[in-house]
Amino acid sequence: MKKFKYLYLLLLGIVCGLAFSACSYEDDDYDEPSFKVLNPELSFDGTGGVQTINVQADAQPTASVIEGADWCSVTYKDQAAGTYNFDVTVAASQEDEATTATVRIIQGYSRKDVTITRAKKGAVVTPDVPPADMNKTAMEVAQLMYPGWNLGNTLEGGDSKNLWKNAGIETETVWQNAKTTQALIDAVKASGFKSVRIPCSWVMGHITDAEACTIDADWLTRVHEVVDYCIKNNLYVIINQHWDGGWIEHDGFTAATDVDATKAKLTKIWTQIANSFKNYDERLIFAGMNEPGVGGGDANALLGTADLANRIAEYEQTFIEAVRATGGNNAKRVLIVQGPNTDIDKFVANNYMSKIKDSATDRLMVEVHFYDPYNFTDLSEDKDWGKYCLYWGKNNTNGSEAGRTADAKYNEDYVEAQMKKMKTNFFDKGYPVLIGEFGANQRLAIGKDAVHDASVKDYYKAVVTSAINNGCVPMAWDTNSGLPSMTIFNRAGASVSNANMLESIKAAVAAAKWPAK
Repeated sequence: MKKFKYLYLLLLGIVCGLAFSACSYEDDDYDEPSFKVLNPELSFDGTGGVQTINVQADAQPTASVIEGADWCSVTYKDQAAGTYNFDVTVAASQEDEATTATVRIIQGYSRKDVTITRAKKGAVVTPDVPPADMNKTAMEVAQLMYPGWNLGNTLEGGDSKNLWKNAGIETETVWQNAKTTQALIDAVKASGFKSVRIPCSWVMGHITDAEACTIDADWLTRVHEVVDYCIKNNLYVIINQHWDGGWIEHDGFTAATDVDATKAKLTKIWTQIANSFKNYDERLIFAGMNEPGVGGGDANALLGTADLANRIAEYEQTFIEAVRATGGNNAKRVLIVQGPNTDIDKFVANNYMSKIKDSATDRLMVEVHFYDPYNFTDLSEDKDWGKYCLYWGKNNTNGSEAGRTADAKYNEDYVEAQMKKMKTNFFDKGYPVLIGEFGANQRLAIGKDAVHDASVKDYYKAVVTSAINNGCVPMAWDTNSGLPSMTIFNRAGASVSNANMLESIKAAVAAAKWPAK
């Protein structure tokens, strides 16, 4: 009898345990590391609309509306590179107050709830962002910008045959096939980036009147849309005049250039841009050019370095004066200037900032780019002057392919020495530094060559760590292309495509410390 009673109690305990376990699924979220909602809150205007939930998961999750189903619905959209996307459709509000719905995402035993907020009837959502502060200095702004990310191969895309012509807003996808979305910028924000650099063309394909240098109104509207995606996420944003068909970045730096005519065109271009964006707060920053004096056309026709520095300074001065003349927030907006070729050594050697004047106090940043050593970061094929390299760094010299290791003189110590030059010559003199572009090509699929994977990771970590420690804002270049590439995000799926690069950037930010001024 005692034995029977014991078995009875044992079975009762097992049943109760199972019941408790089943109930715990209802009450608790079993958090699987691979299961993550990138945007757990969505806000809609009173007019409703469609937005996308981006979910990182090992397998396709399910989604359903558990609250607010009478005005909110969710449907599976697509999947790319481990990110599953669900469209949330919200009907226009007829209510006199804001309403809330909940979308539940489930994968296996894990669940995530996404809060959907709809404004009252007719109301427009105002992003929850800090108030404008045009009194922030360049130093104060820079400290809030790292790490940064480049929306490369997008708004600067086009064909130099269209200089001073209008080719329409479709040029956005000429160099890559994804139109920028709010979901992409949401994913960039969720990944830890604090700023976005948006390279832009204006003269190459977006001019409706060549004589007046009139920028296409539709193009300005599209640039505004992309900038607003970033502002909504409280990101700092840089728009520039990129290569732009080379009309100034190359053609403006030859001995035969009509400098006055070029300056007049530059004034017209930047006056329009500045007026169009005049009401934006300190989170929007203008950069005069990109890589002045680099590439394109007949390189031999370019001025020598010393004369080039003087010419660039003239154009940068024109840019600064054009922006400041528009008044409003532009009177104090942070502006970025570039030196010869955006090359660190050429920048340092020419006492460049002594040539630049600004009516605003402490509102200038300087910009350089960093792709050293080039045969590791960006060389696509072997040349007579050198081979492309798969391996870089002190710990990555024994890869599977002989002769593919970058020269040791360009290792971590070199990176630190170059960044230190920028701190000594600029940051310490009151000019924060933008590493406007940096990166290294992932040449082989992740997992194919462990030493190559480690080289890419170590490079990103070294550049980001050294940059921040020396008062420089590192901004990773991203092309949205296949291998070899510096692509971090799959833009169509608004998902991370190279975790190696992203993890290294995050680790570097965590380890680095912005210097005291």
